[in-house]
Amino acid sequence: MVTNWREYIESYTSCIIALAVFLFAAPWVWGYSDVPRASWSAWISAMVVAGLAVVAWAWPPLRAERANLFGGLWLILAPWALHFTESSSAFWTHVCVGAGVMAFAAAEAWLLHRAGPTAIQPRHPCDLSGSYRS
Repeated sequence: MVTNWREYIESYTSCIIALAVFLFAAPWVWGYSDVPRASWSAWISAMVVAGLAVVAWAWPPLRAERANLFGGLWLILAPWALHFTESSSAFWTHVCVGAGVMAFAAAEAWLLHRAGPTAIQPRHPCDLSGSYRS
């Protein structure tokens, strides 16, 4: 049985941040920066997803990884909600990154649930940061 849940949780958080960085660069990399709705959706969503991942990493009691589940769902639904399905590169970037964010956030939430309160509590009563790092 896994005894150090924090390393797994940190790796999932790192993957979510990497997906957010990729999403932020995607309008230039995949050439849809001339589609304003898709570009702004990618940039804003990437900042929100990365911010929630950092919050989930820095202070686990907030359970921000669950909010990233909704961030991933938004990324999947954004092409239809914002009407940029005609740009296939923007469409597939949002859908694939959204699915990845949802998968990693779900895995992180499941691990935190399996690990119990010890994975989200500070290790020492004087440590108020709640960070995974010790």
